[in-house]
Amino acid sequence: MRHRSGQSKLIGSRCSILVLVGLALLGAAFTAEAAPAWNVAYRRIDVQDPVTGELFPAALWYPTRGAAAPLFLTGSLSTCRLPAMLCRLVAFEMQVAGNAAPAEGKFGLIVISHGAGGLALNHRDLAVALASHGYVVAAPAHPRGKDNDISGLGVWIGRPKQVSRVIDAVVEDADLGPHIQRERIGVVGHSNGGYTALAVAGARPSPAATSAHCREHPDDSRFCSQGGAATREAIRKAADIPDVRDPRVRAIVLMVPNAAPFTDQALAQVAVPVRVYGAELDDLTLVRYHAERLAKVLPPQAEYVLVKRAGHFSFVTSFPGVLKLLAGEAAKDAAGFDRDAMHEVMNAEIAGFFDRKLP
Repeated sequence: MRHRSGQSKLIGSRCSILVLVGLALLGAAFTAEAAPAWNVAYRRIDVQDPVTGELFPAALWYPTRGAAAPLFLTGSLSTCRLPAMLCRLVAFEMQVAGNAAPAEGKFGLIVISHGAGGLALNHRDLAVALASHGYVVAAPAHPRGKDNDISGLGVWIGRPKQVSRVIDAVVEDADLGPHIQRERIGVVGHSNGGYTALAVAGARPSPAATSAHCREHPDDSRFCSQGGAATREAIRKAADIPDVRDPRVRAIVLMVPNAAPFTDQALAQVAVPVRVYGAELDDLTLVRYHAERLAKVLPPQAEYVLVKRAGHFSFVTSFPGVLKLLAGEAAKDAAGFDRDAMHEVMNAEIAGFFDRKLP
């Protein structure tokens, strides 16, 4: 399989497919795009949930001329106050300029939506890569409220509206707002974050579609058991979900997305460019029913990438020290799979996708 300018060769009649088959191919796909053009700044903002009214934090990364230094953050986006040697074991480390002024210029905006039960920092390496490439990046810590972050109105309606509210907050921000190119806004979503991205891109969700999926595909047992009785009850009680499309979102990237809440007709309404990543060994959102289905049902311009030997959580940034033990399954990959190497390639590909689709 050949690569030109870091992009996958297009094959298939409905989508472009790239199969990552090993470290040799990973290295071949890596391009000079990865060389950072900007230093990266970081700060936190608090945003009001439009559904519940509660505040939730969002992490921001953006281009800066400020000098980077190690910053250690907890999962709640608080600063680790322990000695650096200990923080490296129990906190997430980034090389960033904390609270620095943004660089001069205009930048696109990318919102990253984590999966169920995840953290705003789950995709911090992608955020840093995009910011160094010339994007402002916002990652909300989606509030769970009384729901389980898997189902219920707080997820089906709340998550997309939270993404829209984060966009509002960034474009209205006194420091960053003047730098945002409002016609260059994209969303990246992992797992239930993929659901979120599809919803803001125009696919109208339906809890009944999830019920139908689980009736028709009993082999997708792990997905269909997520949330247990609470999820089944939420689906039973749910009325129609309103349209939560945000027309400001012009392109989306989906990583092992939850596609079950959408009918084929709903997915056909997505009119923005889409890049989908599936994982060969994903046993939570089985590739044939989720990522691969999207590649077949979404408009023909959709790009589909199947990552060999990747699992559902291989798209989450590697965990440090003690957190790797606490993360359990989320920190584990198949034998011989190099998560960091895959991310190095994927992050450059995603930056290139947004460059192409948000010109």
